[in-house]
Amino acid sequence: MDHTGGTKSEKLLAFVEWLKINGADFSKIEIRDTTSEGGNGVYALERIESNERYAFIPHSLVVTGKVCHDTVRTNGPQQPVTESDPKPGRLMLCVFLIHERFVAGDASFWKPYIDILPREFHTPLHFSDEELMFLRGTPAEFAVEERRQGYREEHEKALALVPESVIPRDVLTFENYLWAMTVLSSRSFSKDLMAGSLCHLTSESEVLLPLLDMSNHYPRTPVTWTIDDDGGVGFSNKAAIEVGQEVVNDYGEKSNEELMMGYGFCVEGNPLSCFHIKLNYSQDPLFQAKERLLAAVGLDKSHDQYIRACGLPRDLLPVLRVMVMTDVDLHFIGEDVDRDLLDHVGLRNELRARFLLMYLLEKKLSVLESSVATVPTNATTPNARVALAYRTEVGDILRSTIAHLQSAELDVMARASRLFESGGHELPRYICADKPQQAVAPSKRARTDTAPSGQFLGVLITSESLASDQAFHEASEQIDVNEDVLLTLFLLRARMLSSSPWHAAIRRLEGFKHPMLLFEQDVYGEMLEEMAEIHESLFPLLTEHFGDVFPPEHFTVDRFLWASGIVEAFRVVVPPRCTSGGSEVEGICLI
Repeated sequence: MDHTGGTKSEKLLAFVEWLKINGADFSKIEIRDTTSEGGNGVYALERIESNERYAFIPHSLVVTGKVCHDTVRTNGPQQPVTESDPKPGRLMLCVFLIHERFVAGDASFWKPYIDILPREFHTPLHFSDEELMFLRGTPAEFAVEERRQGYREEHEKALALVPESVIPRDVLTFENYLWAMTVLSSRSFSKDLMAGSLCHLTSESEVLLPLLDMSNHYPRTPVTWTIDDDGGVGFSNKAAIEVGQEVVNDYGEKSNEELMMGYGFCVEGNPLSCFHIKLNYSQDPLFQAKERLLAAVGLDKSHDQYIRACGLPRDLLPVLRVMVMTDVDLHFIGEDVDRDLLDHVGLRNELRARFLLMYLLEKKLSVLESSVATVPTNATTPNARVALAYRTEVGDILRSTIAHLQSAELDVMARASRLFESGGHELPRYICADKPQQAVAPSKRARTDTAPSGQFLGVLITSESLASDQAFHEASEQIDVNEDVLLTLFLLRARMLSSSPWHAAIRRLEGFKHPMLLFEQDVYGEMLEEMAEIHESLFPLLTEHFGDVFPPEHFTVDRFLWASGIVEAFRVVVPPRCTSGGSEVEGICLI
């Protein structure tokens, strides 16, 4: 049974009296009932000077883990909270709130505080089905269900922890647990924010601070915490507060998604607003090796990325550069690597990373836009309006980020074209010992009338490139082999002909050896054997029929294996949006 009664104003007066009786000090502020504006607010009764303490509660009014454990008897010994499972502390705070509201009731010391806690919330976990429709296609849609499932699991733990004689099962329901959890998400404070001053008071990571949790949020408010020797907590502000001015708090650097999920509101023009993506490549056969590399440079915890409209997170592209690495990259780079290497691995790697990021974001935008048809046309409730504002923001961030990435992507492709025309390169230092050469202005041969993406396709060696060598093209039409073998033969032909546009780039890789050539009987043994058999099936037959095209001294088995390694290691796939034909193009990028 919910042991509450009286009007909101009466409860607020009782709460204020309870605070005073128990040693709280807040003579320069007052708590106002601002129901018409959505709740309560704290306002200055007198001018509050800079750094002057305006609110204080003694330790006896701080709801710590110890308070919860002393109040609610549980099954078995209490287990300490660990980094791997921090939930028991939060779970006990929820159990405490439920016990004090529904079981202890009028007898609870905390009743005046419990009475002024909200009974209804505006976070997405409390949205109606129609209101939830405004979140379709957004990261929050999945976050809501993920959070709900997490709370259900915690509720099951609470049922196992708390005897029915302490809290009856018709009271310790999921509905009531969700209420308590929402109180925590919107009102609890991390003890870490208080510079460890409460560490000696509780092993749990969160505490409740009656009175101090009444202030509304305003970004970047310079609030300072003070803790006395007995554990009492006070608030002050670095800026002076005038009479009648609302006394606000900063809930932390939170995006609108975080504010909506935890508190039920969004801040217009929030500079911290972002779009969340989770980089998941656990199905990649090279996953473990890439994780070790990320760990070696301190990026193993960077799979969750938050993209803001103003730019990309610092660690996003470095993580993506590792994600798109091939087994050859990983072999040469090793695990003893410095973080600076990931700032720019090489041009081929950079394009692959950017192509992947664009694919991920365009897919997210497609999901968002395709769900529009299922979203109600009018936002008629406050919750729906908050969700719609968040939804609009997500679309804006995605579109602006994609536009920025498209521009940067074209710049990279244009740089590749200039490097190709000038004979330069940006090969990784672990592949080519030559110092990377800077891109120069387009030469007279550069196709300046062609879009950067079109110019870049001319840089790659693709199946279309074969026609540039008429003699090779005519011979290749009579050879029944797959495209990779044709590209291998074409590479050797271009190495042979100084007139080939790719001659210098191929010659630059004379010292490159694919790992299959370095440990023949290891993981690449089968590949090596297969390529040797293909060479045996082609030569000397090709030399006998097309001696001018395939002279034997340039198409030995060793050179064939070397060239096949280049085809395997320097492959790049250009997405359809960057090609004139609207289909992806696969080619070899040697710069």
